[in-house]
Amino acid sequence: MGVYRSGARRLWRSLVALAFPPVCGNCRQVGALLCANCRAEVVWLREPLCKVCGRTVSRPGLLCTTCRQQRPPLQRIRAAVLFDGPVPRMIHQMKYNGAFGLAEPLAELMVEAWPTWQEPVDLVLPVPLHPERERKRGYNQAMLLVRHLCAQLGYGTTPAGVRRTKDTRPQVGLNQTERLQNVSGAFFADPALVAGQRILLVDDVCTTGATMIATAEALLAAGAGSVTGYCLARAM
Repeated sequence: MGVYRSGARRLWRSLVALAFPPVCGNCRQVGALLCANCRAEVVWLREPLCKVCGRTVSRPGLLCTTCRQQRPPLQRIRAAVLFDGPVPRMIHQMKYNGAFGLAEPLAELMVEAWPTWQEPVDLVLPVPLHPERERKRGYNQAMLLVRHLCAQLGYGTTPAGVRRTKDTRPQVGLNQTERLQNVSGAFFADPALVAGQRILLVDDVCTTGATMIATAEALLAAGAGSVTGYCLARAM
């Protein structure tokens, strides 16, 4: 029965792809959700990076100016690619235009880059949206990425591990201090689910790291063993 169902699913996907061929989320070329030409324009994140937050530094192993002044609670933050090339448009389409199918090719970028940045992980969690914002959007884009990551890498996830309790204003247009103030105290983690766990915290974009810092503080307050941040894209 399992073989039959698997074959039926493959047949169904083939028929759907034939009737509705995938379109690149960036250039709109028919054939793939991320076409080969656009994928070739993706800018992968490379060293040298701040050993904690992942900002660009002059040589490997250094702390950036911000982390020297106040080191964040995460072990480190890394991302697969830069917020450049085709990636910003695809993330925008995924988040705001209902193109949730783009989560799969975008998560594949994270899977490909993971061997470069990987840390020991017990549990993968998405940075949560406030329930009202998730209701309006229909999904949490970070959770979509987490599902694909866990399926490919074999990790476990429990979205209930951390939740957003305060509906904060969007971070766009705020400076680092304003971003930290905006999300301070906005998250709550369940000790029964996260205590003692090495958490991989996943989001789509990291700019200053303020949202990840606030989420990590809630997780550590609930007894998490450690928190590492991993994002699809880093905006420098």
